[in-house]
Amino acid sequence: MTVAALRLSAGRLGPGLVAGVLLAVLAKLLAASLHAPAPLIAVVLGMMLGALGLQAQLGAGLDVFAKPGLRLGVAMMGAQISWAEFAALGGPAVLASGVVVLGGLAIGAAAGVALGLPFAEALIAAAACSICGASAALAASQAAPASPANQRTTALVIVGVNLLSTVAMLAYPPLAHALGLTAHQAGVFFGLSIHDVAQVAGAGASVSPEAASTAALAKLARIVWLGPAVMLIGFMLMRSKEGGVVSGIKAPPLFVLGFAALAAARGLNLIPAAAVSMLTACSSFLLLAGVGAISAKLGPKALLEVKPKLAVMLGTVTVAVAVLAYALTRIFF
Repeated sequence: MTVAALRLSAGRLGPGLVAGVLLAVLAKLLAASLHAPAPLIAVVLGMMLGALGLQAQLGAGLDVFAKPGLRLGVAMMGAQISWAEFAALGGPAVLASGVVVLGGLAIGAAAGVALGLPFAEALIAAAACSICGASAALAASQAAPASPANQRTTALVIVGVNLLSTVAMLAYPPLAHALGLTAHQAGVFFGLSIHDVAQVAGAGASVSPEAASTAALAKLARIVWLGPAVMLIGFMLMRSKEGGVVSGIKAPPLFVLGFAALAAARGLNLIPAAAVSMLTACSSFLLLAGVGAISAKLGPKALLEVKPKLAVMLGTVTVAVAVLAYALTRIFF
């Protein structure tokens, strides 16, 4: 590549790359000072940037974070899975978390279709409610066909699941007490039912240190299902607009293979502790930049286009996941 071509590429990508970095950094700083979910802050900041009408100047650079950067961030999440910690909950946690994930996806898909949502949008929302909130929505969106509608839905789902997670963080601890759950059971219930990791930690900490630790492990059990769930979503979406099945089976997306490889490497103690910390920080940064980039490309007008049925679906799947989580907690723990 010539010097002139490099300068042209830098000039085209540079402004959007700088904007994506700033969105992620500001989201992290504001989330810490406001005690608010960082993905939600990233959505708001991105929408504000989008309102300036600079999509033409920033679009190419923002695409780097919204597409390959986002996939890399999801892949790096695999390094966060500690099999030793996961094993502490034992076999019941594997079964219970799998039932919650698969049950939530099935209920979400059925509810979305019943409400008239496009199947891909329904699965993106269902993944967010069933697995790990914003991160799962972003991962599912990468398995779905690329379209403005799916990007808009992803941004709106991130807003919705963060709001629902905050409500759950406040409501579930007194609910667990009213239902007579022990601290251990309450932690399992929080980890299996609340969408985002930060709110899971907050709910557990409001009960006891034991509940907080158990909640984190139960949440980890759900995150383990992210790779298989994204593969399942990709398989479910292998249909034409007319409903015909596309011939052949697609290979898993590269970011899912990367997630699995890093999870395996962490389980085999092949990743030093310092590298785990670095990968975790990079994953968090790339996910925030990706959320901000998608939101900036959409702009605030996207919020006016939110479908009431999407909100109804998110609420429905949230309640269904909570009921499943409570039943499984009573059965296995």
